[in-house]
Amino acid sequence: MQHPLILLVGGRSTEHDASLHSYRRVITELLDAADRFAVQAVVHIDRKEGARIITGPPWPLTESEFLIHRSAPLREAIAFLQDEGCFTFSLLHGTEGEDGCWQGLTEILDIRGSFGSVLSSAVGMDKRIQAVLADAVVPDLRVPRTVAIDRRHRASGIELAAAAFEGSAVVVKPNRMGASLLTTALTGFDGAAVEDLVREIHEFSTTALVQQYITGTEISCGILVEDGHAQPLPVLAIDTAERFFGHDQKHRRGGAAVTVNTGAEATLAQRASVRLFEHLDLFGWARFDYIAAPDGVYFLEVNTIPGLMHGSLFPRMLAEHGRSIPDLIDCCIQVGASMPSSRKQLPYEIGH
Repeated sequence: MQHPLILLVGGRSTEHDASLHSYRRVITELLDAADRFAVQAVVHIDRKEGARIITGPPWPLTESEFLIHRSAPLREAIAFLQDEGCFTFSLLHGTEGEDGCWQGLTEILDIRGSFGSVLSSAVGMDKRIQAVLADAVVPDLRVPRTVAIDRRHRASGIELAAAAFEGSAVVVKPNRMGASLLTTALTGFDGAAVEDLVREIHEFSTTALVQQYITGTEISCGILVEDGHAQPLPVLAIDTAERFFGHDQKHRRGGAAVTVNTGAEATLAQRASVRLFEHLDLFGWARFDYIAAPDGVYFLEVNTIPGLMHGSLFPRMLAEHGRSIPDLIDCCIQVGASMPSSRKQLPYEIGH
């Protein structure tokens, strides 16, 4: 039986391009699985405003191919998703994609898809809150020392960070952005360099994080919900010449060597990932990132819509598990079908 499917791509996000790269791989694999899925439409959300609704092949593969189609108001695209009623697989990465915005919209309008809940998505974009949760629910995990610098209190926040790290190596990153964008490792705390980095981050994110640099190996564990249970995927270890898995290393061919890790740290990462996935009440799939250091495994962050482009970690995890991207989408459809609905109306009288 074919599952009717809509793909939601692009987005008003710093990760718009990542979404398009993921989409290209997904649409290619779906066309190869035409006996299982019938792509009904691709909805492209523009970078600033508007949308494009493509309802038949040939399916666009590049931004320029999307832009030749008629631009529609965003409300028209939302109404289309609502009226079609079939399952929407979201590839909207980052802000306004996996931070609770679209999740709330689809909840209000009863749009079926791989969106998850508002709360779990919002927490899934906030690295600071994720670390608090990880520290609380998985005692075996460690979390890097972190100073959060709010845009409104930049100078005092940098002073706090300088006192906390005293010239030691740090990582400066946005609190609510993905793809390791604007994430930089410094071999020693330098106030001027940190201020420049934080100022740039504050153009896109209200909070910047200055975090203890952990010497070790970055490892990553995916979760896939199969038959109602969160299953940990094989853990991957990432090795880079710079000993840092930043945006450039992630997206440059040959920037990182990736291998399967089966050690004790991988077992801990799998156990922790399942526990965090369940506590966050995530939808269908996710990826959790850690650093395996001599003094323990450190939690970094969760990705609630991991990248699916060529070279991304999650497709490799799926392959090591004997699964494919069409299998992932099938699992998400099953999760959506099994989710119980709740009544939203309970009228009552208030005495005067």
